[in-house]
Amino acid sequence: MHTIEICVGSSCFVKGSNELVEKLKKYLEENHLEDKVQLKGAFCMGQCAKGLGVRVDGKLLEGVTLANAIDLIEIELNSL
Repeated sequence: MHTIEICVGSSCFVKGSNELVEKLKKYLEENHLEDKVQLKGAFCMGQCAKGLGVRVDGKLLEGVTLANAIDLIEIELNSL
């Protein structure tokens, strides 16, 4: 099982992490991945100046925005 962690700290929350969580839930449902990917909230990942804090299976992604998050996460999931 894969794990995606989304920062829900105050800085990421302001940048839309709550919206990203909803987008990811919908993405996982539409692609029938609910049994293969665990979505978790996390606190500060030190990415405040670089974008939303997102980790896929322990790998910290950089430059994540609401616009590119799904694409970056897909790349990580497909490379594993």
